[in-house]
Order: sequence, then C-alpha cells, then structure tokens
Amino acid sequence: MGSTKKRPSTRKRPQTGVLDPEPYLGSTAIDFSRVDARGVRTARRPRGEALARFQQAALRQAAEAERRLPRLVDKIRAVAHAGDALRLYSSVTLLQRMRRTAPGHIGFGADAMAEFFGGLVTAMPVEQVLARLGAEPDLQSLWTLDALLREYAIAQMRIGERKLVQEGASDQLDRARHLLEFENQFDRMLGYPAQLRVIYTSITDRLSDRSQSALGFALKDALIVADAYGEVLVEREHSVAERLQPLLNQIPRKTPRDELVEHLGRHMAGIATFASAPVEDLVELLTQRTGIPRDQLSRLLDAMTTQLGSQPTFANLFETNILRRRPIIGLPDGRKLWASPGDFMHLALDWAADVCSQNPALLRAFDKRRQDACEELAYQALLEVFGAEHVHRSATYPANGQRPDVDVLVATPGCSIVVEAKAGRFTDPARRGAPERVRKKSREFIDKALDQNARTIRHFQQGAEDLRDKDKRPLTIPNAPHITSVIVMLDRVDPFATHLPDGGKRGHIPADGTWLVNLADLLMVADILRHPAEFYAYAELRARINKLGGPTILVETEALGLWCEKRIPAVRPGEGEVMTLAVTSQLMNDYYTRDRDDPEQPSSRPTSGVPTEVLKALANVMEQRPGDWHSLTVEALSVPPARWSPLVKALETARAARQSRKGRKRVRRASTGLGVTDNLTVCLVDDNNARALQEPRPDVLAIPISPPHRLRHPQDGT
Repeated sequence: MGSTKKRPSTRKRPQTGVLDPEPYLGSTAIDFSRVDARGVRTARRPRGEALARFQQAALRQAAEAERRLPRLVDKIRAVAHAGDALRLYSSVTLLQRMRRTAPGHIGFGADAMAEFFGGLVTAMPVEQVLARLGAEPDLQSLWTLDALLREYAIAQMRIGERKLVQEGASDQLDRARHLLEFENQFDRMLGYPAQLRVIYTSITDRLSDRSQSALGFALKDALIVADAYGEVLVEREHSVAERLQPLLNQIPRKTPRDELVEHLGRHMAGIATFASAPVEDLVELLTQRTGIPRDQLSRLLDAMTTQLGSQPTFANLFETNILRRRPIIGLPDGRKLWASPGDFMHLALDWAADVCSQNPALLRAFDKRRQDACEELAYQALLEVFGAEHVHRSATYPANGQRPDVDVLVATPGCSIVVEAKAGRFTDPARRGAPERVRKKSREFIDKALDQNARTIRHFQQGAEDLRDKDKRPLTIPNAPHITSVIVMLDRVDPFATHLPDGGKRGHIPADGTWLVNLADLLMVADILRHPAEFYAYAELRARINKLGGPTILVETEALGLWCEKRIPAVRPGEGEVMTLAVTSQLMNDYYTRDRDDPEQPSSRPTSGVPTEVLKALANVMEQRPGDWHSLTVEALSVPPARWSPLVKALETARAARQSRKGRKRVRRASTGLGVTDNLTVCLVDDNNARALQEPRPDVLAIPISPPHRLRHPQDGT
C-alpha cells in the first residue's frame, strides 16, 4: 500500500494544513492495547462472542452503507450539475493534494475519490457539462462535494469489510486478495518521483524509436510533458497563494478555534478553486514549453485523454474508470483539462502498457525492456552499496542438466544476497482481487521466485561449484555461509510483499525467509542505506520479519523510516495476535517530497543513526575476520540510535586535547568495553592497546582511534 506521497516542485507549493485530523477513511475499530518501545503495537483478534458482535456490527454497517450509496451518488451528481463540473473536479483534485502536507494515513483514499468524481464527470452528458462551463464558482460547493466523496469512500469501505467477514481470511492468499481489492479502490501512489522517474526513463528511453514509429510519439516524452505542465500549475498555485496570503494574515492571533477553522476552510477552498488547472489548449501551451513537434505532441496528449461523455455508464468505485490511466479530460473543441500532471508518474507504466497494447510487437519489446530494466536497476543499486568487486549480474550455475541464472548476486566475505527480479505486469483482474488471477500471479511472482532462490542458496551451501559470470567465464566468490533471499518486483503489489501468498505451486523456500520488495522501494532503501552493513542488516531483518510473521509491514517507506528512528524488530505473533507498526513515520516523506528551495524543510538524507566509527569498524571486520561480520552487523544495526550516545560521547572525549576527570573516566570505560547489548561489546583501541585487535572475541567490535592519551584494553583491568 503506497503511503501518500506528493510531487516535489522547483517552486514552493502553498502549505496548508488539514482541517480534519481524522483519517480520510475513518479510524480502525480494532483496539491496539499494547505498544512497545520499538513502535510495534499488538492486538488480539476477537473470538467467541466478541467476534460474533464484531461481525454483526460489520454486517449492519455494510447494509446501511449499501442503502446510502445510491443516494450519495445522486447527491454528488447534483453538486456537479449545479456548477461547473470540470472546475469542481480540478478543484477537488487540488484540495486532495493539499492533504498531502499531513501524515500519509490522514489523506489516504482522498486522491482515489477525486479520480472517482472525475469519472462521474466524464459520464455526464457532454451538453450538460458544457452548458455550465465557466459558471461562477461557489466555495461552499467544494466542501460539500469533498464531504460527500468522503462519506461515499467510507461507505464503500464498510461494504468491503462485509466481504471480508463473509469470505474470511484464513490464509495468506485470502488476506492478500482482500488487501489488493482495498488498494485498487483507494491507493493511487506508487512511490517517490526520485525512483519512479529513473524506472520509467530506463524502460522507455531505449524504446523511443520503436514507439515513435508505431505510435507516432515517443513514450519517454509523456513524462517530459507531465513535468512541463506540472511546472505551469505550480507557478499558478504560487501566484494565487501570494494573492490570498494577506487575507490569511488578517486573521486575529487569538481567534476561537471554530472561527479559525472557518477562515482556513475558506482559504483552502480559495486556493483549490482559483489555482486549480483550467480547461485550456494544452497542445499550444506545451509545444512552446517542451519543443516537441506539434503533431507528435497532439497524438501523445490524445493517447493520454479520456473524452468527455466517453463512459456514460460509469457510476461505481468498483468499475473500471478510464480516467485512471488516461488522466486528461478532453472537450469536443480540442481543449483539455489535466488536473494533476504531477501524479502522472504513478500511472505512467500502466499507461504505457495500455498504449503499447495497440501494437503486439511493441508490447513484446516493452515487456522485455521491463524485465531488463528491473535487473539492471537492481544490479546498479546494489553495486553502489557493495562495490563492483562483490556484485554480479546473471551468474549461472549447474542444476538438473541446465544452467539457471541469478539475476543479481551480492557475494562478500561476510554475507551473500541472491536477488530474483520479476517484471511481469500485474493485470487489472488480479488488482481487483479476482481469486484465480491472484493465485496465478502468486505462482508467477512468488512461488517460482522462492523456489529459484532456494535452489541457488542450496547450490552455494553445497560449495558453489562451476559458477560462471554472464560472459560464461569461471566466477569464484567468497561464498559466505549467511545468505539472504530477495525478490524484486517491478510493479508495486504491496499485499504480496506483506503476506507472500502461496499460489499452490510452491516447492522449496529459503529457510531464513525472503524480503519481497518493489523495485522503487529497493532503490529508495539503497539510496538511504549506503553502507554494506546498513543495507544488509535491513534486508536480513525484512526477510526475518516475513519468516516470523511480525510485525505486519504494509508500507516499506514507513518500515524503513521507523527502522532508522527506532529499529523495528522481527517477532513471531502469538496465537490470535495482530502485530503492526504503531506509528506512521514521516522521515522518508519529509525527505523525498521536500521543497529544495525552502530552507525550513529537511535537506539532509535520513540515516541509520549508527556512528560512522562503528560502520568503519564493521568494514574492518569484513576484511580481517569475515566469519564474525554477520553476527556483529546484525547485532550492531539492531541497536536503537539513541543507545549509541555513550559511545559517541566517549569518542568525542577521547579525541579532545584536554579532558576532564569525568571525561577520562568515560574514555577508560569505553577502552575496557562498553556493553551495548548482551551480545555486543564495543572497545576503543589504539596502538598502545593493540591486543583488542590481535585477540578478538566474536562479540567484540574494536574501534581504532588515535587519541592524545593512552587507552586501555579489557584485560588491563581498571
């Protein structure tokens, strides 16, 4: 499930809060009674009478929601009929984007409802829409529409809960299927632009000539056009916000809360109304902005357009909405409305597959390029972390008379990582939770990949004989005993990463678990955790979490953020327990969606919080005693950042030219061994204290420094 992410811009976007702090889709009915220090919360599934009451309540709420749905749709349509429906759609889309300044779970689902309303607008009779085009805007109508869409979303969610109660979720496949259905309705964000852009361009750049020949435009230009128009809209939003700011400044500082909410509501509605994308001649505007030939640009925009009146029967969130992949609304006179070009990146690959489907040869080339790019980008990401010496692509080994390959192999003296890349397209029926389609994709993406990685690991454990590189030359690797299994999927299918459902064709599986990760998330993790020890520890932990079953990870960005801040553990839930992450970490959102021109927003990359000296010491262990590297790395990287404070203070004091008595005592303690955990002791050592390096213990991490004063060794005593 992609957490809410916004598109960064080169101009400062108006920052507005969310008037209602409640999550857009409402709060969970489950009582999570225990939250531990690592940010994991635990609840017990209801049983017996409690379960019966819960199920009865869910069924009652769903029945009531089902009765309300037709009336809600009628009310939504009435708001559209009474005003300029196109402007309302554009305004409610901008209003939902404003929600992204709040934590992701607050606005989750809002983007999908704006898209749903856009579908209803394209279902209206063309003449009726055009008759009200340009009508005077009514700010209250925008809030009325927003409230109705939210009520509709919650009603649909209640109906989904009834389906879960009726069908059950006894195994991982059913849980993944229900979550897929939920995400298909409400989730529209697939990652951060920093990673999505790299993936899309890597796939489409090499198809430029073929797509130009087959379609009359280059696939790669779609992102160029979206970026160009996005900048236009951001400039307009900035201008409107500046004009409205004086009105906001006039609000008295001690205004009662109810009045303040009313003022802020008018301000938000004003920005959403007057800064939203208009109906205009996009071909003329973007020809000037991009330099793309007019005829090619016209064909490209047409391929991204849903014509007004083109889906007259659309009326339900469960139905296919053409606007989801063709996000521009086209008018009969050739003008267009593109409400949110900054979000095109999230649907770009699905759009590209749709337009390529018109030409079978181009679609085959597109699918092949997807697989190649998935392997290439995973390889490049790991190469930047572990170095070219330790990362190999398409290595092969003998097995049952054949030579299967390892898409990406990391082989260091201290650890190995085997990566299987899966770039097959996840079909619409599977995303809607169709049972057989989900089962089929589980076999293709999970069962097969698990079996492949298990076979590879087994070969390595048996000696890694006759290993060859991609050019068929003999390849010798350190063949460390600790091997982590990773599956990388190009398409985002978070429910698969969460539950690893069994499609019924599973053979062997890696004994220590497997981390299934979306490619965009892998690139993000590699960008944040750039040291081999950091990346390996996180990958190993994620594999262990999947093996033990807890905590349930719905969003990788939140898992990584919380790991960087507190260190999440791998735990096995007890009978009847549900374990999830207790908080929503904004660490990654704040960094990847920051405005680079705003000095108040975070500019430094999030880190693991492990002192640099510890990471350097682990690098020394990799070189000098690799047999201890795995255990020391996993232990050191499980330490919450705050617990490194005594070591950091000792390092600062040891390097100081002058030391207080208290400081000398702190350094002496560190030189005789700081017990960081029950299984990890850290020692400061220098040339006068070399025995710590000569006689290492498997639980001791020696940090060499050059202080102005002599240090001690644990065996020297106090």
